[in-house]
This record gives sequence, C-alpha cells and structure tokens, in this order.
Amino acid sequence: MTLSITRRRVLFGALAAVGVAAVVLSQSGAQTGGPDPKAAPKATNGGPTDHTMFGGTPDRNMVNLVSKNVPEKLNLDSKDVIWKADLGSRSYGGPIIAGGRIYVGTNNERPRNPRDSSKNADGDIEPADRGILMCFDEKTGAFLWQMVFDKLPSGQVNDWPKEGLCSTPVAEGDRVYFTSNRCTVVCVDAKGLKDGNQGVQTEKYKTETDGDVIWEYDMIKEQNVFPHNMTSTSPLIVGDLLFVTTANGVDEGHFNIPSPNAPSFLALNKNTGQLVWAKNYPGRNIMHGQWSNPTYAEIDGVRQVIFPGGDGWLYGLVPETGEVIWKFDCNPKDGVYELGGTGTKNDFIATPVVYDSKVYIAVGQDPEHTDGIGRLWCINPKGKKGDISDELAEVKKGPDGKEVTTGKPNPNTGKVWMYGGDEKRPFSVRDFKFGRTMCTACIVDDILYLGELPGYVHVFNAKTGQHYWQYDTKSSMWGSCYFVDGKVMIGNDNGDLYVWKHDKNPAVIDELDPDAKDQKAARAFRLKQRAEIEKKYLLSKIEFDAAIRSTPVVANGVLYVMTEKTLFAIRTDRKARLSDRPPPILNPHTLPRETLERP
Repeated sequence: MTLSITRRRVLFGALAAVGVAAVVLSQSGAQTGGPDPKAAPKATNGGPTDHTMFGGTPDRNMVNLVSKNVPEKLNLDSKDVIWKADLGSRSYGGPIIAGGRIYVGTNNERPRNPRDSSKNADGDIEPADRGILMCFDEKTGAFLWQMVFDKLPSGQVNDWPKEGLCSTPVAEGDRVYFTSNRCTVVCVDAKGLKDGNQGVQTEKYKTETDGDVIWEYDMIKEQNVFPHNMTSTSPLIVGDLLFVTTANGVDEGHFNIPSPNAPSFLALNKNTGQLVWAKNYPGRNIMHGQWSNPTYAEIDGVRQVIFPGGDGWLYGLVPETGEVIWKFDCNPKDGVYELGGTGTKNDFIATPVVYDSKVYIAVGQDPEHTDGIGRLWCINPKGKKGDISDELAEVKKGPDGKEVTTGKPNPNTGKVWMYGGDEKRPFSVRDFKFGRTMCTACIVDDILYLGELPGYVHVFNAKTGQHYWQYDTKSSMWGSCYFVDGKVMIGNDNGDLYVWKHDKNPAVIDELDPDAKDQKAARAFRLKQRAEIEKKYLLSKIEFDAAIRSTPVVANGVLYVMTEKTLFAIRTDRKARLSDRPPPILNPHTLPRETLERP
C-alpha cells in the first residue's frame, strides 16, 4: 500500500491430534480419498440452501445450482424487501447464512453498544475504531450479537484504520470461524454469550450481545507473522482441518519483510485451535501482502489444498502435511513488481476456483495500486508434480552485458490456457487485454464469468479460453460474479447490481473494429457493440444505497445484497404464499427485543 495514501480501503486467510482418518499415499506423497470437495459445511438447524462459506463450496466456485424463481428485476421500495439492517461504514466480509443466523464482517462506525463509543477532544461522541463480526436473525434481520476486536497497537501497517473485520466467516455445526483484524484465527459459538460462556473465559467484552470465543489462535504471538495492513482470509474447513492464509507481508517502507521465516499458510485443528502445520513457501519473495483464500479439491483422486502465495505462485499442498504437490508461477519470468500501478508482476486478491479438475485464478494487487496488466490462468495439475509453470526461468546477458531473467518453455507445464498480456490492436482503450482483479471466477456450463478491478465484466469459454465479450460498468469491482437461476449478478462501487442473462452459447461481440480508420470510428463501433451486449444479455441494473464490495448470494429463498453500510434481504420466490413471508421490518433493531426473538 502506497505511503501517500491517507485513507485506506484494503480488501479487506501431529495427525493424531487432528483425528484424521487413515488414507492411502500416492507416489507424490499426496493423499487420496476424503471429504467431498463439493460438500459445503453444514450448520446446526440449517436451512435447505444455507450459504455457509465464501464461494458456497470448498471448490470456491461462485454458483448456486439449486435456487429457482429468482426475479431478474428488483424494486427496493416494494414488499420484496423483507428487511434491511444497518452495518458499519465499510463491510467486506460475508454475508454468510447458516443455521437461522447471518454473519457479516464490518467496522464500528454505527455502534450497537454505547460502550463502543467515547468523547473526542471536542466533547462529541464518536465510535471507537474496532473490527466487528455481526450476527443477525435470518428471518427478521434482528441484531443478535457481535464479536468486537480492538485495533492492534502497532497501527496502520498491521491493522488499517476504519477497515473493520474483512474476513468472510465459515460456519459449521454451532461454530463460526474467521480471521480477525488482530491477525488471530477465531472460533466462536454461533449463539454468542446469550447461552453462557463456552470455551475460553477471557473475552474482554462480555455482555449478552457480545460474542463467545471457543478458541483463538494468535498468529503474531505464536508464529511471528507480520500482517501487512489487514488480515482478511476466509478460512477453509476440510474434515477436522482448518486452513488459513496468514497475511504475512512487508513493512511500512514496502521493501523489507520483517518476518520472512513466518508462515504464509497454516493448518489448525478446527476443534481445538491446535497448530497442525505451518509453511512459509513464499519466504522472502512476498511482494506486498497476502489476502487471498485457500481452496480444496480432489483432482484425479489426489486431495489437495490450493494456496495463493504472496510471491505470485499458486501452491497445491497435501492437506495433512503441507507438503508441495505442485506449484505454478502466475507471472511471466521477465515480469517486474513495482509499487503502484506500473509493474508487470502481480500477486493475488482473488481466490482459486476448481472446475472440471482445472484450477482457475486471475492475478491482481491492492486496489489502491489501481489498474495494470493482468492475466487469467487455467491450470491442469492432473498427474503433475513439482514446478508446472508455463515457463522456467533462464538467465541471459542483455545487450549491455547485464544479466536478465527471461522464460523458456516448461516441458512439465500444467497450463491449459492464459488470457491477458499486451493488447496491440489499434484503437484499444487500454494497452493490455485483461487488467488486475480482486474477483473470483464463476463457472457454469463451461462458461466463465469474471469481473475486473476497473469495472469490466468478461465472459470466456472455460475449456478453451475463448473470449466472448466484455462490458465496462464504469465503476470498480471488488466482489465477484454469482450465478443463480440462469442469471449472473455482480455489484460495483457505484452501488449498482448488474443482472445478466446466462447463455450456454454466448455470442462473440468484440468491441474493437478491425476496419476502423480513426479513433472516432473506433469509438462509434465500440458503443454499437456495447448496445448489442446490453440488448442480448443485460436483464437489469438495480441501484443500492452505497458501494457493493461483496458478492450477492441467494439462500433459503432470499437474495442478500450487502453494501458497505446496509444488508438487504430480498424475497426471490414471488410465488410463495404471503403467509410464508416474514413481516417486512426495515429497522429491526429499533423494535422491542421480545418482538425479535427467534422462535
């Protein structure tokens, strides 16, 4: 994060002790058999289509193949809005819908407890700067409890002001897991403190509406992790293992890594919080920070946890040991990392997605580094071990006699296709094909949808990499595309929710005219193609009250859209009987508490 920025918007992851079942080792050391990579964690008393983790399932693909009757147009002033709930002023984590409750990560700019405010130097009451995991009732939107975290005393280099809690939780049984702004991995009771204090007894805040910590693992204290600006990973559960990315990164000067030997990837026992393994594969090659999330897959019978590293490499690891099965460099060998928007080398904000035994991920950077050249990769690790990058590094002497690093073909590559690099066709708006992104892929019917940080939506053939079309929404995108009921949704910083028609056989609509003679003609053609995309595929655009920096989800017949300051619950199935509809409550936390208790 650049030093000139004064206001931050970070986006902001002993086998006996673990109790894992006996497994069969392949020759690579990877293990076969185990949890279903398509099976999402289940909450106690969960609904039929709960959304319990980031991406919905351990493969992290942003698709919902179950929910139906989702309208293509929404009226936020109608009875379709079941309820809406106030959040802080910045909200990135969630929403997670599990066991009749909803969990979101936000800040404390609209405090729920007077304790979390104080008088400033002018005598005015102002909120304390804290990270908040907030819990609401699914039916009514009533505020139930919150987990409150003070800021780290080290300041913005480790815990940027006003960013709150950026982690999207994962819920299983009656437990909720997430990472806090204090660089801790936390397991809490889904009911909060209302049913008594379970687990640890040392919580700082202990009113009836505070959270109940079962266990907490401090990555700074236990592993000497130096989080850069924010810890934001969304944990992954596989059996009894909980996987996280640590956020280890550079210091305030952005060149030194204070803890190069600290791990980037951790596995903990989900029941006890006990460390199972820790790996620091990126080591001294971390470029900035590490804010992406791990993914689980079983590819050709080989179970693996896939971690995006702060060095721009993707790592496929044995879940029980952290041993490397394969790794892939997602940057060209001659790429250069530069602080800001001009470099040609990137790390990750997006999360890897596994679809049809292939791994899909696009590179990016801190959003404050703005736009720059990016790449989207499709990787096939089937039967591969070791370095399966597109290229191997080769050092040569340049014209000036100095050594330069270039790439040569890797005979062991797992690359299927890549989209990106320079755009050399005339009259292009940008000099590269694909920019940096924070968005995670959404793949259905072999069609891949992906947003870009500057606001472009792209559509690809997931098998071949063919690019069908792109559309500029004119505003930054931090969340991801989400497929449900034949539609694809994505929000942007303007607060616009775009709803697109899914097509199993998309048309190719290229915005560049190969016959354009000048910029004026090229622009006219581009506008014509834009109108064609809108006509064929844009179903609606709904304006919300603030920037949407999360991914919309549908769970149990309700569409949830989280803006930076409000969580909206919107009825999707208009065929449902009115008697089945919860009463519309626009400000549930202002009603008497007895009215809001979940039956």
